[in-house]
Amino acid sequence: MGKLIRKATGLTVGVATLLAGLVLPMTASAESASPIDASPIIHYSFDNALTSKTIANEGSAANSDATLSGDATVANGQINLTGSQTISVPTTAIAGKKDVTVSIWLKNNYGNGNTAAAYIGAAKTGNYPANGYWLLNPANPSGYAKSVMTNATAADPNNSPWGTEVGPGSTNAATTGTKATSDLALYTTVISGTNSTMSFYLNGKQVGDVTYTIPAGGLTNYGDLVAYIGKSSYADPNSKLDVDDYAVYDTAISAADVTKLYDAQVLDKAEAAVKAAVPASATEDFALPTSAAGVSIAWKSDNAAIAVDNATGKAIVTRPAATAADAEVTLTATFGNNAKTAAYTVLVPKQLSDAEQAKADLDAVTIEDSDDIRSNFSVPTKGNNGSTISWEVTGGKDIATLGEGVNDKSRTVTVKRPAAGSDAATVTLKATAKYDTATETKTFTVTIQPIPAAEEKDEAYVWAFFTGEGVGGEKISLAASKGNDALDWNTLNNGTPLFTSEFGEKGLRDPFIMKSKDGDKFYMLATDLKIDGRAPLNGLNGFAGAQANGSKYIEIWKSDDLVNWSKQSHVKVSSDYAGNTWAPEAYYDEEIGKYVVYWASNLYDNTDENSRKQLTYNRMVYVTTDDFVNFSDPTVWIDVDRRGGAGSGSIDVTVQKVGDTYYRIYKDENTMSLRQEKSTDLTAAIGGAGVKNYADALKGSAWSEVATNIGKGQANGYGKTFTSGEGPSLFKANDGDVNGYQYYLFADQPSYHQGPNHYVPMATEDIASGQWTVIGNKMPEANFPTNSDGGKPRHGTVLPVTRAQYQKVLEAYAPATAVKSVDALSAETTVGVAPTLPETAHLTHADGSVSDVAVEWDAIDAASYAKTGTFTVKGVAQDDSRMPVEATVTVTGTDISGAVVTADPNEFTADGAAKEPAVTVTLDGATLKEGADYTVAYTNNVEPGTATVTVTGAGKYSGTASATFTIKAGEPGSTLDKSKLQALVDKVKGYNKADYQSGWDAFAAALADAQQVLQSSTDQQEVDKALSQLQSAADKLVKKSGDSGKTDGKDDGAQKPASKPDSALSNTGASVFGVGITAVTLLVAAGAAYTLRKRQA
Repeated sequence: MGKLIRKATGLTVGVATLLAGLVLPMTASAESASPIDASPIIHYSFDNALTSKTIANEGSAANSDATLSGDATVANGQINLTGSQTISVPTTAIAGKKDVTVSIWLKNNYGNGNTAAAYIGAAKTGNYPANGYWLLNPANPSGYAKSVMTNATAADPNNSPWGTEVGPGSTNAATTGTKATSDLALYTTVISGTNSTMSFYLNGKQVGDVTYTIPAGGLTNYGDLVAYIGKSSYADPNSKLDVDDYAVYDTAISAADVTKLYDAQVLDKAEAAVKAAVPASATEDFALPTSAAGVSIAWKSDNAAIAVDNATGKAIVTRPAATAADAEVTLTATFGNNAKTAAYTVLVPKQLSDAEQAKADLDAVTIEDSDDIRSNFSVPTKGNNGSTISWEVTGGKDIATLGEGVNDKSRTVTVKRPAAGSDAATVTLKATAKYDTATETKTFTVTIQPIPAAEEKDEAYVWAFFTGEGVGGEKISLAASKGNDALDWNTLNNGTPLFTSEFGEKGLRDPFIMKSKDGDKFYMLATDLKIDGRAPLNGLNGFAGAQANGSKYIEIWKSDDLVNWSKQSHVKVSSDYAGNTWAPEAYYDEEIGKYVVYWASNLYDNTDENSRKQLTYNRMVYVTTDDFVNFSDPTVWIDVDRRGGAGSGSIDVTVQKVGDTYYRIYKDENTMSLRQEKSTDLTAAIGGAGVKNYADALKGSAWSEVATNIGKGQANGYGKTFTSGEGPSLFKANDGDVNGYQYYLFADQPSYHQGPNHYVPMATEDIASGQWTVIGNKMPEANFPTNSDGGKPRHGTVLPVTRAQYQKVLEAYAPATAVKSVDALSAETTVGVAPTLPETAHLTHADGSVSDVAVEWDAIDAASYAKTGTFTVKGVAQDDSRMPVEATVTVTGTDISGAVVTADPNEFTADGAAKEPAVTVTLDGATLKEGADYTVAYTNNVEPGTATVTVTGAGKYSGTASATFTIKAGEPGSTLDKSKLQALVDKVKGYNKADYQSGWDAFAAALADAQQVLQSSTDQQEVDKALSQLQSAADKLVKKSGDSGKTDGKDDGAQKPASKPDSALSNTGASVFGVGITAVTLLVAAGAAYTLRKRQA
């Protein structure tokens, strides 16, 4: 639609009567002298823009400037209160006045409901203004104008003051008086405390009884007074109003004077209202008011470019041809019976040329989040002006392809996200719009973000919910679990809802929250529905009416982190044949590669909502989407006529997938119970026209029944029985959830289902079994999140989240709970003794506060402290954050620094080889074992001098001890060289007996002999002989494969001895510790033989 710019061009006042029997004064206006003798003591005209929160009093009373709470816009002589702002009016000038008149020009934008446009009375004491009040509500829940005073007074307070109201539209007489109007109107209430009467007037006409009896003294009965515009002392929602004028008189003016007030101002008010409604330019049909401020309005056009239907107020726009000039149209409004006329100029632009149509269609194309694409997305193939739009991927063809769209007006761009850790990738798309013979092109660039790294496991939960129809209800709140416990919760944002609606019915119910298929984006859906104050339709009230002329839209938000959310999207998904679009949820279907969004709708055989006098029944309906921007046409999913009561069908489906199987649970509205089904095909339909039971609906379908009457008859844990429920939320329990279940099922049991008016938890250890246990006894009401109005969660969703996601939510909405850091924790113990861990952890919170809280530690395996060293123990702080903590445990052993270390032998002659004598370690009379109890290291053990052997405790021992041994210099001129023998021993000592079939005993003896020679011999001839014998024995080894120990230079996967004595056996066998018991025995024997040979030499 073209931009609507308001502009009035002329005004003429006639002399005829405005309404039958009403003669208009020619000179009176809102700005002229008062048409009655009384003048207001408090008066706010809102004719001037606000420069501060103070609204100047234009009446006679001193110290009566009003104060605005919130930011409000003043334009066209009105202040716009959207529900986020109220005005406080000083009462000093009113106090003690028995006779008062309050007269207000306002337009009600709230609809029907429990709210207040104006209030003078007592402040709240306890929960309610028990000391009494006067209250004006332009439209009570029954759709009647309400102006009442109470018989409750300061002298006679009442804890249910609404029950003492008198006046039209009162709580106990809600349909008395006159029907509400949504037009600008004058509401005048005359209070005569002197005569104990009250009268109410709408547009100068008396409403209801001539007078209503009130307590003598009027407002003086209510004690200390407060006064408001836009709210009352009740905790009801603030009203939504355009307030044009607020005036208080310190007298009870007469009925005649009330009429004079109206007559003097009505034409100016009506004309001002029309001025704000007429656009300066129009490219399509628009609506003109046919009445304002109680005055009828007739219209006349001087140009065929705009034709006006005075019966409906529809202005039908016909744009001049593209080759013609723009049309300037004068619309003349006549107020009442020719009493006043006003002329307005509206420009009707000529039609666009073909090329302009194509360009305009391309200019209107946007790709949402084009710089942050994390999924497939849709692009349009039809322009707003009728162009056909074709698409081509011109850059990044390896990561983006075009495919069939979710509907006939779109195509899907399928993207392959870059690998985790990679840079984002760029894709360019060329769009070509064709309108008749004209074509235009435009290039779009999008950025494809890399796929997230392997995601952390889920360790907590976030809960989205609403609390009902009352105060604070029909808005969305979030809660966070206390760590990995789905049965204990933190209230967030001090119990104040986080999401309100700007569109549609301006109420939010049944929020559903989910992760994207890749886990790095969140979507939240909600029902567009406001039951509180909803006007009836053809006798259908509340929920019934909402299923006949309810919304065809759902509300959508998107976020990357559960804290920063997109603007609300108001998206039509139902057809015009639907009467409602309730409880939308979604699940990603891997088979079709799209999200499936499903909800409940009553479907009708016509699109005329006003003709619907009887409900049909709820079907489950679904659409598919790539991106929650563009959607397919709706398809019926579950169609079973369960009418026993009006509208009964199937509603509130919730889905989880386990392996290849989808499980869904939903409400059967006939029995008001929950049922469970399963299928491997998510979008397979069941039922159809005339099907009245689920058994017939499931025949031949891909779905089968798993369970019915889930939870029915079990104690709900809140003093009652679970009989009926709705709004089920099915979700997987996290690994490590303290309660140990596989899946949870939270079911809403409102008061009208004999429940606690909040969720009742159930759980199972096997979802396939359909066996659900009600566990309300494990989730007492103290564990529920609770809003500031006392409301607890109704229909919503529980979402498993990672610790990082959970942490971000706590920091944003519960900083006193969120933990920013934990002081280091440690403990010490000795080998074999279980450590005593710290009882508390010192936490620093996101708001700067600190706390010391108890810790619940994981069990410790005794093996962790069976030897010296350090290990880590995990635990959970027992505050509301359930912050994971760790303690580092140091394990010390028996100190061996006092042990006796003996080196044997303890004297060597330097020969260029490292000396490593055998070591014996004794402590307190016990001989320790090398490896198990200690390790050995040698220093300075090659050159002559004092060498050191150091033992370091192991296992249950710690510390060090050492001994020294001597290395003497060799005789002068000595050329003793053991290096080749040492190298050969080092090479072959790792051979494994199990690898050889023969030659091993001779090899082991030669090795033992060589090791003894290395330790003791000072004769080069003996050294050379030992080298030769060891080399020969190694060469004669025969492996079990049949090969001899000689090598041909090829690597057969095992190390072998070399073929030449001087090769130092470059290829060695598989590693083994020593040569086994046989080698040890032979070593001893070799030592004896060596000694004998030396004596014989």
